[in-house]
Amino acid sequence: MDRTLPLADKRILITRSKEQARYFSKQIAALGGTSLEVPLIQFQHVSDTKKVTADIESYIEDFEWIVFTSVNGVKYFFEVYQGRLPNKIAVVGVKTKQALESLGYKVDLVPKRFSAEDLIESFEKETISSVLLIQGNLARPLLREELSRIGYNVKQIVVYENVIRVPEENEWKWLKEGKVDLYTFTSPSTVHNFMELFGLPDGPVATIGPITRNAAEKAGINVAISPSEYTMDGLLEEIVQYFKREDT
Repeated sequence: MDRTLPLADKRILITRSKEQARYFSKQIAALGGTSLEVPLIQFQHVSDTKKVTADIESYIEDFEWIVFTSVNGVKYFFEVYQGRLPNKIAVVGVKTKQALESLGYKVDLVPKRFSAEDLIESFEKETISSVLLIQGNLARPLLREELSRIGYNVKQIVVYENVIRVPEENEWKWLKEGKVDLYTFTSPSTVHNFMELFGLPDGPVATIGPITRNAAEKAGINVAISPSEYTMDGLLEEIVQYFKREDT
């Protein structure tokens, strides 16, 4: 191993889902670190996919806007709906935008900062109409409630579920042995599930986005790293800077 790399000898715990962890793990490895993947969440279709498909087909033509708040929303939506979208498209996050563009769609509205709050501000500048929200079962009610308050006709369709994943025993060994240099949390559900399974983390913590940070702090966790850019690249850069400061 090249010990001149910025994350050399650092063991970084990743709690996001296995599919989502791949990119982060590769970036950590490229910088000399070791990623410890212990997924605490997993995603799945809702139990009644026939109803979801029927709801989409029933409402899709009636709403001017369709909003996707995550890559998972895009993935699970198009696994149950094979038609084309007749709506204007708004998203939260550049990865969500890229997921739709890879399917041949043009995204009409994406806020500069990747949060529901910023999307609400963007919609305040649009002509009030109707919005079809495509989300998961743990989505905050904020977007639905605030758009309704502004005057939009809003319909939410839940296309996937975020459920707890209990790690296998061999995945726990790093935690049991205390060999973790940094714990990372990328959503409130990863925080809640970690606390339920393991209690308070025994080391510095990094979070992505203010919502995850707030969830961690409410759980009694001291957050050492929380980037102003709510992306994995922004988080990685802050992690590198953190260890530079700690190691000098």
